[in-house]
Amino acid sequence: MRSRIAATAAACVFAMIMTAGPALAHNRTQPGGGNSYNPAPSPVNEITSGLITPLKVAFGPHGSYLVAESFAGKLTSISSTGQKSVVVNAPGQEIAGVSYRDGVIYYFDNDQGAGPEPGAALLPARLKSIDAAGRTRTVADLSVYEGAHNPDGKTVYGVRTASDSCLAEAPYLRSMGELFSHPYSSAPARGGVYVGDAGANAIMFVSDSGKVKLIRQLPAEPITIDSSVVQIAASMGMVVPDCMLGLTYYAQAVPTDVEVSGSWIYYTVLPGVPGEMLGVGKVYRTNLNNGQTELIARDLKAPTGVAVSGEGVVYVAQLMGDGVSIIKRGTTTNVIPAAMASDVELNGNTLAALTNALTDSGGSLVTKRLR
Repeated sequence: MRSRIAATAAACVFAMIMTAGPALAHNRTQPGGGNSYNPAPSPVNEITSGLITPLKVAFGPHGSYLVAESFAGKLTSISSTGQKSVVVNAPGQEIAGVSYRDGVIYYFDNDQGAGPEPGAALLPARLKSIDAAGRTRTVADLSVYEGAHNPDGKTVYGVRTASDSCLAEAPYLRSMGELFSHPYSSAPARGGVYVGDAGANAIMFVSDSGKVKLIRQLPAEPITIDSSVVQIAASMGMVVPDCMLGLTYYAQAVPTDVEVSGSWIYYTVLPGVPGEMLGVGKVYRTNLNNGQTELIARDLKAPTGVAVSGEGVVYVAQLMGDGVSIIKRGTTTNVIPAAMASDVELNGNTLAALTNALTDSGGSLVTKRLR
């Protein structure tokens, strides 16, 4: 049972049926939380609506916002008053992972296959930049690195401890990491860009010259096979044999967003099916100097966006949860109630979020001022 970001759209309806009323996430203690931050926000301000699959947002130049309308193949600039202008128009492509730093826009231009699952071909997945003069260049093609290294190629996903006879009843419940690159989120920093690759299940750093370096290969996420997992599998036309009940299923750890704050990189993980439907998403942070990794929050409902304040306060958007929440001093509190919140960004004391991202009527860009 594999999963990628595009598959979340199809899974979302089923997940909402499975979760009768979204709940706040349980979490671990947030390290480094400041005491001077009041999470109480002002009312929501809708900047614009009618966005087509808006999955990533960034604060852009001159008070604007940059939104990746991913499945529409568009990168859109939105003024503070809601006026839209198209920056990139690439029908048939997936535009993802928009970010902005020092006058430069970064985004991914990903070739799409026939469906949400990896196909036989390793498709191009380009990190591009647009400078202040409007010049576009391809910084790197992440699929080239994936083809040469395949970071999770030796990872066993699925059920690892089933007997041979048990596995023979459902061989589709074990697989190896495949060749697949799907860069989905980015965080510019000095000298380059940190990338969350939702196909490679890894975090990389791409230098300004285009050199790709592996920062962290994300370990598989363990999920106990119980009646809920069996029900999810059945909805997908797969049978989980009784001999696998109680065993651990190792789901792909799909990174959905990355954010750099000081010497730490924060990232959301949406465990692959069945994890995305069970509300077992997580937020981690890894120290860029020594590799130390800490769990920030768990039991999140498809976390797809993360933002961090200068004081180390963490915000998370949950696509299948109750909107955008703040994680502070061991407590998770909702600050933007919304359906299908696909991303959140923070600039000063302004939160920007994308909501209703997968609705037929289109998603919205909203903001809140933090007091």
